[in-house]
Amino acid sequence: MATPRGHGGSSVVGVAPGSRIGPVSVGAASVAAMTTVLIAHSALGLRPAILDLADRVRALGFRVVAPDLFGGAVFEGGPEGYAAAMAHLDTARPSAEAALREAYAACSAPVVVIGFSMGAMAVQRLAEHEPGVVGALLVAGGGRYGAEFGDDGRWRGGIPLALHRMIDDEWVDAEPAARLVAEAARAGSDVSDYVYPGRAHLFMDAGLPDEHDSGATELFHARVQGFLSRFSA
Repeated sequence: MATPRGHGGSSVVGVAPGSRIGPVSVGAASVAAMTTVLIAHSALGLRPAILDLADRVRALGFRVVAPDLFGGAVFEGGPEGYAAAMAHLDTARPSAEAALREAYAACSAPVVVIGFSMGAMAVQRLAEHEPGVVGALLVAGGGRYGAEFGDDGRWRGGIPLALHRMIDDEWVDAEPAARLVAEAARAGSDVSDYVYPGRAHLFMDAGLPDEHDSGATELFHARVQGFLSRFSA
């Protein structure tokens, strides 16, 4: 079921489809010297786990943009939740893609992109086509699926890439991920392919009790911090 949620005084920018993006609150750090981290949520929407990650990244000194690509629609997990989310995505995809492009356009380069599931595939395209993107971290999605799926990009050499997924995640095919890893490595990129034991899709979301894995989540957050450390000013 979809529910609208407000996000109070977060430093994260929420961007509804068709909206204009306002200023980003970044605390006392120098904006000019900072890398922007753009976070794209999954088909379940801008859930609290995404906002938690955004706060963690901001605490490391980065400017953070986490757009609400669905204009407030948030879905729960489980078979019914995922079915509702995918049905919603059938009609929401064009506006969500437009909102992500708008969010990227408002970012100050350099930009590191982080995406979850649907969002991973979307930010992968940004990393492949936008010269302002300097690194990509793809969670529970992303891969090289081929032109028949609208995937006609090529990984740009020198752009660090990190993939995170559970080994038995039924939503993520291992072969496309392996193809992307191999392609990025051939292009000269620093590539990390993290595979966690388990079958959950969004294992880092504490609000999804049937999927959340606390041990994997702790390790994931540590690896995110390690990945981002190379982009610190």
